[in-house]
Amino acid sequence: MSKLKLHSLPLSLLALLGVALVGVSASASASPPAGEKIPSPSSAAADSEVELICHTSNPADCYPKIFQPTHEFQIVHPDQDLPPGLHVRLNIYTGQKEAKINVPDEAVDPSLEGLPVDTSIMIVDPEDSTGSEEQQSQQPLKPPKNAPAYEPHGKIKEPKKETAEAKDEASAFYKSLTILKKGLDIDQALEMLQEISHDIYYGLKIAEDYDTVRELFCLANSPSIFSSSPEAPEAGPSEKDLIRARLAALIISNTVQNNPKALAEISKHWSTLQQEHCTKSKDSEPLQISTFRLLPPSLPSSQGNLSIPPSLTKARIFAISGLLKSPSIRQSFLSANGMDLLLQVLLDTTAASQGQGAAKEWEKVRRQAGHLILDNFLDEDMGAVLGEWPDAVRDVQASDKECASRAASRGDGEKKEGQGDCWDWHAKQLADRYKKEGKGGNGHWSWELWSKLKEQRKIASSNKKNKGGKKDEL
Repeated sequence: MSKLKLHSLPLSLLALLGVALVGVSASASASPPAGEKIPSPSSAAADSEVELICHTSNPADCYPKIFQPTHEFQIVHPDQDLPPGLHVRLNIYTGQKEAKINVPDEAVDPSLEGLPVDTSIMIVDPEDSTGSEEQQSQQPLKPPKNAPAYEPHGKIKEPKKETAEAKDEASAFYKSLTILKKGLDIDQALEMLQEISHDIYYGLKIAEDYDTVRELFCLANSPSIFSSSPEAPEAGPSEKDLIRARLAALIISNTVQNNPKALAEISKHWSTLQQEHCTKSKDSEPLQISTFRLLPPSLPSSQGNLSIPPSLTKARIFAISGLLKSPSIRQSFLSANGMDLLLQVLLDTTAASQGQGAAKEWEKVRRQAGHLILDNFLDEDMGAVLGEWPDAVRDVQASDKECASRAASRGDGEKKEGQGDCWDWHAKQLADRYKKEGKGGNGHWSWELWSKLKEQRKIASSNKKNKGGKKDEL
């Protein structure tokens, strides 16, 4: 292509430049500024010469530098100057810009009726002349002065109270918070909070109030759910305590599920909350332990073997899984031997003596416990943070022979406490058992648990060797 040239030629050559275009397009028009006249063919004819742009030596390829509008749409070349006040459109078939004299009362093309009109505005930042493009791309953008604080999860707005139902719901919510903190009719308050805690605004309000959070944690992890009445030790915990614990666990789960702000608020409370004792008993565990204990501790044979409803254990597992998305709570969980407590759930066989229905429900509990481990520690696709568990130094494993010997020396009904150094062996046995029963194999949660645990164990061992080699070099 030859170099751009500007020529002054007689207007008669403009007759060679007309190109007819027919096409359906989206148009936008604007009125000319007051007092400004739109150029027209008659006014253009008054000029003896028009400045043209020619990219080739062929005069037929030339066109005016200033666009000359008519009452028909013509192509607007990229280097042409457009007078103000024209009807400009983009031909959707050719992708070319076209313009003509604007007629305000002109009828709209019937084929364009009903099409959406885009009124968006695109702001282009001015180019910074300092530094290279690569250096500029690496520089972080600075927010403007007086800009509001950045909130990665967006602002959570209070639900509108436009209806009587919405107003009653808000009133009942705040009333329930007060009742719960004062220990009044907590059963009704728990039911109300369980229903509304799914809402991210009300979930955040629950999480922001320390006293409410403490009460919920103490109810969900109450020592009473693992104890029995002295008069009737075989009866186990009371039905009321179990129902309250389940509702409180569901409220905690609902509050933190898909609500990062609420989880962040509970994380702020955690350093104080984990040290709380919910009873004045000398033997009571702090919340750092009781929050993660899912099964009753082993009891003397004279007291029988207490069990709790699978629905409560499942609700508490849901709550723990949501809480483990917080790094600080996740570290507390590992420090409290939380993985050993989860292993007890996977290996517990006491449900077999409670009938077929209970056995099926506890099977669901085991699956939920397995998914908790996968989602938070082993499966990166599910949001797990890899490298925290297993740990090659902290979680040293016993030999398969030693683990098999321990398992043989325990009764089937005994709790599998203190089995953390046999985690891998038990996971393999669990996967093999399900496969042998025709339930497991590739795709089953037990097989996924064992496969990903084995994979992460190899990575942890490799990292340990690499660190040891670097120390030897030093």
